[in-house]
Amino acid sequence: MSTIVIAMFPELGHLNATLKLARSLRLRGHQVYYLIGSDYEAYMRAQDLNFISLGERLRKDPKSLTQLDIMDYLLEARMQGRALNEYYTGVVQMFRQEIASLIPKLRPNLFLIDLCVPDIALVAQELGLPFVFLNTTFVSHPPDTSVLNSHPELAQVPELILSPAEFDFPQSRRLGQSVRYYLGPSVDLRRKEDDPFDWQRLDPTKRLIVCSLGSQSQTLLGAKNFFQVIINAVSDLTDCQLILVTGAHFVDDFPRVPANVIVMPRVPLLQMIEKADVLITHGGFNTIKEGLLLGTPMIVFPFSNDQPMNAARIAYHGLGLTGNAITVTPEQARTLIERVMQTGFRERALAFRQLLQKVEAEELGCKIVEAILASVEKKARVASATTVGAMVSK
Repeated sequence: MSTIVIAMFPELGHLNATLKLARSLRLRGHQVYYLIGSDYEAYMRAQDLNFISLGERLRKDPKSLTQLDIMDYLLEARMQGRALNEYYTGVVQMFRQEIASLIPKLRPNLFLIDLCVPDIALVAQELGLPFVFLNTTFVSHPPDTSVLNSHPELAQVPELILSPAEFDFPQSRRLGQSVRYYLGPSVDLRRKEDDPFDWQRLDPTKRLIVCSLGSQSQTLLGAKNFFQVIINAVSDLTDCQLILVTGAHFVDDFPRVPANVIVMPRVPLLQMIEKADVLITHGGFNTIKEGLLLGTPMIVFPFSNDQPMNAARIAYHGLGLTGNAITVTPEQARTLIERVMQTGFRERALAFRQLLQKVEAEELGCKIVEAILASVEKKARVASATTVGAMVSK
């Protein structure tokens, strides 16, 4: 079997999007390793997945930035064409040395590299390592970005979309771009969730509303005000109970809430969404996919990035409703909640879940990765035969 190395942007949402694929590949006999920084080593241990630390020297430097800060800066610099200063040039060189040192030890057959870590892709290309891109959204980098202008060959690298084609818009396959493969829902419903919650606090006589703005809610402009709007909206829905997942940044900002509202920094979100009658979300792709695979109707209040288009897809497929996170009033939010609780949304959500479960059972992600591995191996054999033939002819 093959050895596969996964390099993701160091953020929980990006890592979680790959867990299903990593576990499935391992079950089929492949060796799978993650390249990660120290911030997520404990998390990967909890998931019982193999990892290799990237940026060991950064860990030893007390003045060093987090790997998330570093990768975020590198991504922005590559997209905008900014030259790297001495510090970041040294960081990239360190990554190159560490990855190069893996080759004789692991003999990797394929790298799966997040679109959001282009420097790792450039290192792999420089070292002659076979790789394809992983995309945690439907959005590819625009063709006129600096990194593609200076390295146009990257535009031809196959791109694996960690999502089902069935959720995309029918007309979304655009010509003239790199080869794109949809891998299916790619949601690990069995991932370990260690966030504590006292399930006895849920009232079984009330309909459950779960509101979460993802793992980086503090970065969303207007998030605190939005949380307050949802609290006010649910306060008059006496037959409902709200679990408001704020993240650690906002958890102490709502000391007084109605009796039917529970504010938590984190919860076991998969279990909570499965129990929910309604999921209120910002439209982050992981949360959207989890809601789809668990058959929960949604109300999407997008803030930025790919979220408006994710919200549009939810509306297009009739799986929920959308609203404006900045201008929504408690009365408007309450109306949306009451509308989405109507039977039709639940029926469509459950039907779509059945469709996605069939897609997931086909293990498209594993089959596509294995097809790429076979192609890589074939090219290596041809190259080897060509080299031997040239030597014999001499």
